[in-house]
Amino acid sequence: MATTLGAITFAFPASVAAASPPTDAEMREVHAVLLGLAQDGAEPERDKGADIYYSIVENPDAPRLVTRLEVSGAPCRARTISALQFPDKWATLTLGLVDLGRVTAVTAYASVDDMIAETNPLPLDAPGAEQVVLTGEGLYCSSRMSLAGDSTGADETCANRLDLPMTDADQKARGKRALAIVADYCKAPAFQKK
Repeated sequence: MATTLGAITFAFPASVAAASPPTDAEMREVHAVLLGLAQDGAEPERDKGADIYYSIVENPDAPRLVTRLEVSGAPCRARTISALQFPDKWATLTLGLVDLGRVTAVTAYASVDDMIAETNPLPLDAPGAEQVVLTGEGLYCSSRMSLAGDSTGADETCANRLDLPMTDADQKARGKRALAIVADYCKAPAFQKK
């Protein structure tokens, strides 16, 4: 499967492309990879149809982030419920919704510096591609509120981009699998032939 966006060609090997519809667990993994929840190969705690991710805290006085990830009735959409808990304090709760069908552009870069400067884009399958940016209007929307009762309303934001690091072999394998599913199964506009 190959898709051309402007002058950049994105190609996925046949072994990476989704051969059959992904399972709920595979879709949760795709969302976790693209949302940056699956860090350093951390395995989630399974809770029926959801995955729960915990931040690694070495200092007991540091805040801890707990995120519950659920795939909705439309597998390319997922809900997240995150709580940032400070020791002996109320948590800040964030409700999020990601829609991978909204990805309208995908750009690869060789370094974080190139990504920040938005210069020297690479083909997605280039061996030197280490950073990938997915963009699309309303790609990830969230609503944050404090459970301490000191806030009158929720703080709502929508992000138009997701950053995907692919700096080592494991990240590259998981990232390419996730992108192949977004292209093949979610039919994201970024991957449709022009």
